[in-house]
Amino acid sequence: MELFYNLKKNGFLILLKSTILAVFFVLIYLFLLFAVNMNIELNSNLNEASNKELFTLTDTLTEPDAFYNFRQSKKLLTTVKSFYEKLNTNENINFVSSFDQPLQIENFKGKMEFNEAYGTDMEVIGNYIDPMTKKEVFDAKCFQVSKNFFDYYKLETDNNALFPWDDINIENHTLPILLGSNYKNSYSLGETIKGSFYLKSFDFKIIGFLKENTSVFYKNDLNKYLDDYIIVPYPEKLSNVSNENQEFVGMLYFAMLNGDVIIEQNKGLDYLSKQLSNAAKETGFYDYTLLGVPTFTLQYSRMYELINYNKTLLISIFLCITICLLAIVSFLNYKLYLNRRSRYYLSYFNGDSIKQLNTLIITDLSIGNALLLIFFVLFYLLFPIQNNLFLLNTVLGILLFSLLDIALMKRFLNKDIHSSFNDFY
Repeated sequence: MELFYNLKKNGFLILLKSTILAVFFVLIYLFLLFAVNMNIELNSNLNEASNKELFTLTDTLTEPDAFYNFRQSKKLLTTVKSFYEKLNTNENINFVSSFDQPLQIENFKGKMEFNEAYGTDMEVIGNYIDPMTKKEVFDAKCFQVSKNFFDYYKLETDNNALFPWDDINIENHTLPILLGSNYKNSYSLGETIKGSFYLKSFDFKIIGFLKENTSVFYKNDLNKYLDDYIIVPYPEKLSNVSNENQEFVGMLYFAMLNGDVIIEQNKGLDYLSKQLSNAAKETGFYDYTLLGVPTFTLQYSRMYELINYNKTLLISIFLCITICLLAIVSFLNYKLYLNRRSRYYLSYFNGDSIKQLNTLIITDLSIGNALLLIFFVLFYLLFPIQNNLFLLNTVLGILLFSLLDIALMKRFLNKDIHSSFNDFY
């Protein structure tokens, strides 16, 4: 009967308070999830990138004839190979090499969005007959990366697949590849794709798929998304230049040479120039130049500051919401108390002890909190969420609000008991 009368008096208020608290706990979950993701970004890539300075390294053989003549000499190509190896293993700088050069894929099963020209001003051409191989091919977007690049940008796959960097051999006709997340409906793990890479035929074996929305910094693009790209690894061990591979490595090694050099901001250009000059003297390759890319530091610094500002703003908003919620809950508790005050007075005047009154108060308040707990247990079971501690945090939160409810109700009752009852009669 007590439960019936309590619900009759306070049913709407109990439901209102439980609904407000339910919304509040959901907001807490979203806030914590967002805060954790922001902290991960601030403490990893963004924090690190904001303290770096990036320069683009490129060759100076811009004239087609000069570039062609250079590649006709095995001796000169060997200097490119040696220069790249020096930079790639230099512990004083971080040389990250990447290039977006399309692959010619046979019997392509993907969408037109994977075409190299898609999203550009160029004409999008689907399958066509390659004039050299006489095979029907498709120009698929491809992004070539070195191990340093892969590690620096912390590229991740759904199945935790990694390139076997030390075993990659361009003399073989098989190369492992990763596919962007949008390829999942077109190709399967372990499948082999036939195509050509710098005019050389390869079997490309799929070893994994990049996680969705994977992005990197590339040519002033802060977020170059790789969802539509085939990822081809550069070899860590470069083959010696021979008559058989001269044409292929002549194109590949120059592509690998055109990368980015990342150094600490406090070291500066003079330090980097000295490192490159030493490598040039040791290898005999001098046909290089540096292009400054201040947007790398500027954009990452701005994003870092923006996230920090938003984090502070988010915390301030959350604190304001919490304060307002405590005020609303206190007001609703007072209304609940007013509706049940006569019952508490009757118990007190009939000789019930304070302990018995406290039990009655707890019983009255437990209805709404039990309803709230049941709601979140069902929510947790029906809708799996990322935070495994969410249910525990919710239970602790309900417990804290229950203690607040009891404390407020006891305060209201004690205040009335020790004051005049004239207004009550």
